[in-house]
Amino acid sequence: MGRLPGFDYKRPFFYMVTLKKLPGLPAFSRVVASEEPPADGRYLEATPEYTAFSRIIRSFAGKWRGIAPIECFAIMPDHIHLLLKIEDTPDRLALGKYVYQLEKAMAREYWELRVDGTARATLSEAAERADGSALATLGAEQERVLHGAEPSAPKPGPPAPVFEREWHDWIVKKDGQLAAFTRYIRENGLRAWRRQRNRRFFTTVRDIVFAGRTWHAYGNEELLDLPVLEPFRCSRSWREGGPEWSEAIGRAERTGPGGAGVGTFMSACEKACGNAIFKAGGSLVVLTPDGFPPRWHPTRNKEALCAEGRMLFLSLYEPQAGKLDNATLYRRCHEMGDLIGRMVMPLQNSGPDGTGPATLAGARD
Repeated sequence: MGRLPGFDYKRPFFYMVTLKKLPGLPAFSRVVASEEPPADGRYLEATPEYTAFSRIIRSFAGKWRGIAPIECFAIMPDHIHLLLKIEDTPDRLALGKYVYQLEKAMAREYWELRVDGTARATLSEAAERADGSALATLGAEQERVLHGAEPSAPKPGPPAPVFEREWHDWIVKKDGQLAAFTRYIRENGLRAWRRQRNRRFFTTVRDIVFAGRTWHAYGNEELLDLPVLEPFRCSRSWREGGPEWSEAIGRAERTGPGGAGVGTFMSACEKACGNAIFKAGGSLVVLTPDGFPPRWHPTRNKEALCAEGRMLFLSLYEPQAGKLDNATLYRRCHEMGDLIGRMVMPLQNSGPDGTGPATLAGARD
C-alpha cells in the first residue's frame, strides 16, 4: 500500500514507514492515563513490547548495511511510525527488504514475550483474518519460533505475523518535509493523549485562521499541520476507469498516515478518493460551501471520524436558511478550492523525481 509506481526504492532518501498491528493482537504500548501532561514528556508507557521494539529498532542499522541508524520512531498501541534513511552506498537494499527484516525481528521478539496458549490462539485468529493460507504452516512455525528447534529438526522458519501485510511509506525528499515528518512522528504520543483526555475537542465548532482567511471549523484542526496535505479536485465528467479517475485514485491510495486529502469531496470521483484515503490510513479536510451553526454536527459516521481525529470540516461561509442554488454552490466550491490550491502543495509521492537527500540535523528520539 502506498508504493509509488516506477520509483526506485533503493534511492538514498528518508522514508517514513507505517506498520499496522494485526487486528485482535494485544497492544504494543499504552497511552498514559494521567489527567495532566506527564512531567517527563513521555505520553506512552514503556511496556515490555515497547522496550523490546525500541531496542530492536535502535540496533537495526548495526546489523544491516546501507541504512542509517534509526533515530526517530513512535511505537503506538496499534501501529509503528519509523523514519528510515537509505544511505548512498553501493550495497544498499530496497526499502522493502529492510522493512521485512525489521518486521521479522520485532515479530520474533513479540512472540517470545507471549509464549502462553492464549497468545498463540490469538495469533491464529489474527493470521486467519490477515491471510488464510498462513494457517497451513502456522502451528509448526509457532512451535519453532516460541520454543526453538531440535538439533535434527529443520531450520526455524520466519516468526508468525504481527503486522498487517500492507504497509505505507512516504518518500521524504526535502529538508522542509523532513522537519514536518520528524515532528509528526515525535508528537504521535501527545496527540493520542489529547484525544484520550478530551474527546469533545474534535466535535465542536470553532473559528480558525488558515491560508490567510478565517474559517469555521469542526473536527481535528491539527490535520492542517500534517506533513502532507494533498488537494483533490475532480470533475463530475470523469468516469470510473478513465485515465483522470485512475490517476486521482492512485494519489488517494498513496495519501496514508501523515497525510490528508483536501477538497469538497462532492463529485463521484472525489468521494471514491475519500474512501481510498481512509482505507490507506489517511485523513480528510472537507471544504463545505454550507456554513454551520455552533451546535452543528455531521452525520453519525462522519462525526465518529471527527472524534477519532481523522476528519476536519472547513467553511468560509455563514450558515443560511434553505438549500443553496447551484450557481452559489459551485462558486463557493471553486473559491475555496482555488484558495486551498494556492496554499497547499502536495509534498511528494506524486512522481519519481525529487531533490537530493534531505538531512536529519539534531534528530533524537
